[in-house]
Amino acid sequence: MANRIISSMTHDAHMTVKDHIADGWVASLCIVPKGESEGKELINLDTVFEREDVAWETVETLARAELSSLK
Repeated sequence: MANRIISSMTHDAHMTVKDHIADGWVASLCIVPKGESEGKELINLDTVFEREDVAWETVETLARAELSSLK
């Protein structure tokens, strides 16, 4: 499992991609006010991805869209 964080002026997006036992890769996202630790309200993507890089690209795109909408 790997974690990444991207930030806007007011919020942080905590992204996680992990291997889901032979099924592929699953991704989740948690948006919190800037500086706070990852919360319990995760947005789990409903897709199992065949490749890790595709999972990262998708969750990062969603994170940037969510952060942009919070401005």
